[in-house]
Amino acid sequence: MEEKVVLSPRLQTVFSMIPECGTVVDVGSDHGKLGACCLLNNRSKKVIATDIHELPAQRTEEMLKECGLSDVSCVYVADGLSGVPVEEDMTVVIAGMGGLEICKIIQNALSEHDPFPMNTWFVLQPQRSFYEVRSFLAESGFAIRDEKIASERGRFYTVILAQYDRNRYSLSDEEYFLGPVILSKRPKWYNEYIAHEEQVMRKRALGDPKCAEILKNWEKLI
Repeated sequence: MEEKVVLSPRLQTVFSMIPECGTVVDVGSDHGKLGACCLLNNRSKKVIATDIHELPAQRTEEMLKECGLSDVSCVYVADGLSGVPVEEDMTVVIAGMGGLEICKIIQNALSEHDPFPMNTWFVLQPQRSFYEVRSFLAESGFAIRDEKIASERGRFYTVILAQYDRNRYSLSDEEYFLGPVILSKRPKWYNEYIAHEEQVMRKRALGDPKCAEILKNWEKLI
């Protein structure tokens, strides 16, 4: 079954960001391929998959069963991390959702698990609202440890690796929008990503002074 677990370029990038850990929680697992890859490649010893809808949860359960991974995995029909035990040595993956939804899921988990386990890892791939996601992470004590860019079917996706350490901080507007690590490391797809984001910024600048200000100094990002 391993040869059938093929990840898209976006999910390959998400997978590459997951640190070795005891448990991976795949929130909104959809088809279960990411969790299966984590187990088959010894990225984690256990996988917890969640989905708010029963049918995707069933698909995930079937995928893990076909891979012979039922004994090291479990599937919840749940809203985000609701009812999921968040423990030490765990990485939570939330990919393919809107940024505001990602913030809501993490905020609810922080409220449900008090105190929240220190050094829990999060791999996040928001579809939009990047400024809000990074603002939330900074204000809530999640250090951004790494960022990568994925390219798939003409679209660019940013993937964020964050670690909960309770230390709050602030970033510049450029870093909130485009990513502090992306701007400093300039990873693969950087030039194409920046060219695309310039067009996005020009549209947003019509109603957002922050974007207009960033565009004034855009040359230094190239």
